[in-house]
Amino acid sequence: MLSFTSYLTESTEDTDKLKHLEHAEDHPINAGAAGFNHALKTLTGTHNAMRGKKSQVRLTTKYDGAPSIVFGTHPDTGKFFVASKSAFNKNPKINYTHADIEKNHGHAPGLVSKLGHALEHLPKVTPKGHVYQGDMMYAPGDVRHDDTHVHFKPNTISYSAHKNSAMGKKVAQSKIGVAVHTEYHGKTAADMKAHFGPDLSNFKNHKDANIISTAVDSSKIDYKPEHKAKFNSEIKKAVALNKGHDYSHLEGHKEHVSTYINSTVRNGTKPSVEGLTAHVKMRGEAQKSKLKTDAGKAKIDAKTSEAVSHIQNNSKAFSTTFKIHQHLQNAKHAQVKALAASGGDFEHHIDGKKTGPEGHVALLGNKPTKLVDRSSEGFAAANLNAGGIKATKNTK
Repeated sequence: MLSFTSYLTESTEDTDKLKHLEHAEDHPINAGAAGFNHALKTLTGTHNAMRGKKSQVRLTTKYDGAPSIVFGTHPDTGKFFVASKSAFNKNPKINYTHADIEKNHGHAPGLVSKLGHALEHLPKVTPKGHVYQGDMMYAPGDVRHDDTHVHFKPNTISYSAHKNSAMGKKVAQSKIGVAVHTEYHGKTAADMKAHFGPDLSNFKNHKDANIISTAVDSSKIDYKPEHKAKFNSEIKKAVALNKGHDYSHLEGHKEHVSTYINSTVRNGTKPSVEGLTAHVKMRGEAQKSKLKTDAGKAKIDAKTSEAVSHIQNNSKAFSTTFKIHQHLQNAKHAQVKALAASGGDFEHHIDGKKTGPEGHVALLGNKPTKLVDRSSEGFAAANLNAGGIKATKNTK
């Protein structure tokens, strides 16, 4: 039988092989034509939701918190527990007591402190029999006060709320703040499955624990005509290019393409066949530099040469894929701009510069897709350049 945490991990995988929380434009890279169709349905559904039309898509806000914590009533023991993302490890670290936290995480004093505060305060508000995951936004000592606002900075983004606002008062009064984005359903460990954007109405009210909802009120989104026009234009271009496009050239090369795309986010360039070729060669040289034997280096040279030849022989297909990727990203960015400008409970800053939230998540069925600004001015670039990649944060 799989462990409780094994089921939690498996439950985040869906049948279309879109196994992780990905950017909309990356779906075709990961799953070809099926990925494109999922991206199209998600973005079109988001478009309808933002227009106030009937839609199967629900929107939530991404919070840039740390650490990500799992908490609630453990289905096997019936006891309240807290855990970091190590709850999903093959050998999970589940904490029922402060002694457990010290034993499991004593090497990381900051994590020990955050989990300790979570263990102390979350039982005051968490409904019994439920398991949730969320991001720690602040704990005692993290909140800064000035004449008008309260501020905290859990990771890359600094959050601020006016002290007289409802959220500002909650932050000022509470000991911890947690943005809850996932609930795990099931009567037994084997039944546990992840459900994103959960209903938080069952949480109790207590001044010590501020449970922050990630839900987005679509009626408050200022989706301007220029945003809608940009979305329609870009999505039509993506659909036209996708018609009859064969994604088989990506097989065996998805990892190269994904890491290359991330590099373009860092340096603000557009993906291209030439850029991918240079990236593959550069990675080959970097791998060779770590080897001592000529035989090992020769193997790397052979693999690099094979990859470069494949890219050159399929340059037209790679070029079309990158164009589709760019049009999907542009369509998404039109939505991201509207969502970022639509306010919320907090103001956001990165290095003192006003920005939007980390991004949003579009939920189609129970399949989440990231809607994050990947331009050179956006959160994704800032986070990658800061070394703050959070690849395993589920809906984070």
